[in-house]
Amino acid sequence: MSQYSQYDHPTPTAFLLDEENRQLIITWSDEHESIHGWENVRWACPCAWCAGEGGLPGMLASKQSLSDEETTLVNLQPVGRYGLTPIWEDGHKTGIYTYEKLRAMCECDECRKKGPKR
Repeated sequence: MSQYSQYDHPTPTAFLLDEENRQLIITWSDEHESIHGWENVRWACPCAWCAGEGGLPGMLASKQSLSDEETTLVNLQPVGRYGLTPIWEDGHKTGIYTYEKLRAMCECDECRKKGPKR
């Protein structure tokens, strides 16, 4: 069960594509700043092509590594009031990451100490 209702879940107020460190930094409405390594975001892509669907594995299941083009984030596209779609250098742009998923994926020291959210 989510710790937030649909009405009080933090929402992004700003994002930064930190090219030097290959990180997505999201500032949230509750002032938390989450950090997301680009490669980790790509490995977590929820789209049918990457993650699979209908019991069939996606293309990520057969990969041992990803190319620089597959893990270079060039932009983010908002999706409604609930998520973001990363646009990758290789042209991939079909994964919709909900705000709840992105917040749960935070790699900052504070969130890592708390462990995975349930």
